[in-house]
Amino acid sequence: MSEMNNLKDYLIKLGTSKVGFANVEGLASEFTSLPNGISLVLKLPKQAMYFLNEEDYKSYWKCFHDQIGKLTKIAMNGEEYIKNLGYDAFALTMTRNECDMEKLLSILPYKTIATKSGLGWIGRSALFVTPEYGSAVALGAILTDMPVEFGNPITDSECDDCTNCQDACPVNAINPQKWNDRLNREDIIDIETCKDYIIDQYKAGLGCTKCMSECKLTQEYLKKE
Repeated sequence: MSEMNNLKDYLIKLGTSKVGFANVEGLASEFTSLPNGISLVLKLPKQAMYFLNEEDYKSYWKCFHDQIGKLTKIAMNGEEYIKNLGYDAFALTMTRNECDMEKLLSILPYKTIATKSGLGWIGRSALFVTPEYGSAVALGAILTDMPVEFGNPITDSECDDCTNCQDACPVNAINPQKWNDRLNREDIIDIETCKDYIIDQYKAGLGCTKCMSECKLTQEYLKKE
């Protein structure tokens, strides 16, 4: 698996915080010829969290979208790298993944690839959570037919009894049920209530990220040197 290790080193060198590999065969009909997923996790700068605490959403969103732009470049470079090895690849960027804001869904959720890669789990808030950065992360992915060694999927929440995100939700959209991969998203969060509030906030030039900033592991990340 030297090709895979070299690819991982390349993606880390480009700036990715964590890289994982997952079997995604059959998860999206659009990508049946690309059964292997490469999860890209990019930590958000601590400054972004400070902007949230100060309710400076304009600065936060600029910082967040800068990270998404960085992830897009990394994914596209990764696609080219894999193709130069003689395999097929498709960078699953934000525009290519066609996020449906009405349903808050994409063609193939980045969180699904990330949990199947073993890089983290889904928190009570339905956000992706990593042990290193909490939910202060941006996600990307590459799909490929290049042979890779899959990580160990995480199938159950590794959150403890912390309810920070649930308590912080301004519209009480987060249910007490902790995530596992046998549940539907609606079992852990009232997505309609969440969606309506988020869209209203976006239209007002604001945001709703209390569940991200109040996550205990996010707070621990901010305290680290």
